[in-house]
Amino acid sequence: MDSLPGHLLNKVLFKTDLRALAMLCCTNTSLQSHIQNPSFASEYYSQMRSSLLYISTYGSTYLGCHHHPHDGSRSLETKDVLMTCQILGYCSGLLLLIIDDNSLCVTNPLTKKFRFLTLYDPFHRRIVLQERRNQLGLAVNQIDRTTQSFKVVYLLEMVKGDETKYGFKINAGDSWRCSKTTLTCHSSYLHSRMKNPVYFDGSLHWLRNDGSIIAFNPETEQARLIQIEFPHGLGSETLFALGNNSLTLVSSKEEVVYIYALKDILSDPKWVLVKHIRNGVTDENRVNWYVEAYNGKCLVLRSCYDGVIHVYDLSTNKWVVMGSVPMWLDANQDFFLFTPSPYSVVGLDDILACGDRRISSLRSIMTLVDGSSPENLGIYEQNTNKKRRMV
Repeated sequence: MDSLPGHLLNKVLFKTDLRALAMLCCTNTSLQSHIQNPSFASEYYSQMRSSLLYISTYGSTYLGCHHHPHDGSRSLETKDVLMTCQILGYCSGLLLLIIDDNSLCVTNPLTKKFRFLTLYDPFHRRIVLQERRNQLGLAVNQIDRTTQSFKVVYLLEMVKGDETKYGFKINAGDSWRCSKTTLTCHSSYLHSRMKNPVYFDGSLHWLRNDGSIIAFNPETEQARLIQIEFPHGLGSETLFALGNNSLTLVSSKEEVVYIYALKDILSDPKWVLVKHIRNGVTDENRVNWYVEAYNGKCLVLRSCYDGVIHVYDLSTNKWVVMGSVPMWLDANQDFFLFTPSPYSVVGLDDILACGDRRISSLRSIMTLVDGSSPENLGIYEQNTNKKRRMV
């Protein structure tokens, strides 16, 4: 393959799975150099299909992952992660976790890099509560073609009569600090349709009960209220998510799933119906289901009756059954469509503390999520002999 032009070589390699790429790296130094090039890695992972993670909303030692790799096969893997864990958020290949109820962590499962964040008193054993956790958001900024940075933001609410004053705590990996920015507006609670705040176009977005949206940019620390109402006739099963380059509401009724995109967000924001999909879950015997996840490429519904996960692929306009959630698990599950990222992330490292039980749990999570142990495949590492540091 050494004689192939670069664009043709990429065509071949983009259709090759991770393990086959690893073998090529081991047998051909020229291909190894090509595959380890950051631009190739970036393009390769951008074409990968998402895996579906799920875990109990209230924390569990049991984490499930349906892998959906290049070859289109669907497989279920599960892992007992030793210590109780929650997934509090996902953004651009990074996960925001809480381990053992008091250890907040940002990790890239693909590169095995992570950072444990300190907790301050208002967080301690409170962000794990269902009514508090949606105040915490993960923002990932693309610095350049190969580098990202992250910030975790906690939304503070101070209600006084008919007004609510919002504040923002920010952590970029070292410590928490309080932004000087505050936002005061009419009172409305954060909406249950919002499992997590959505990061889009440089800002985190929190959906409220009245349809309005709190937007905060962690880089400029500017905040604003987006005044907007919900679309008419929105169904009870509705999800607030990131779609194709827009904030999105996914609303399901008995026979049809409606997808709304937020247009003209800066000037005249309005929800616009962009797609309707015939509900592939509903049949004669079963009409109860949950809207679990959406990312602009696929839609995930889960049957209440038997836990079967149905996935609609927007590129092929077809429903498939991806698998099922074991019925003995907690009925309240959080689902995340996870796409790996090979980027270097400022603030994450690979320093492992010997004897720390959190590390064993974190390692189990990372191994399950990446699905093919790319750490051992050497695809994103420039130096395949690089050893992890131990302290």
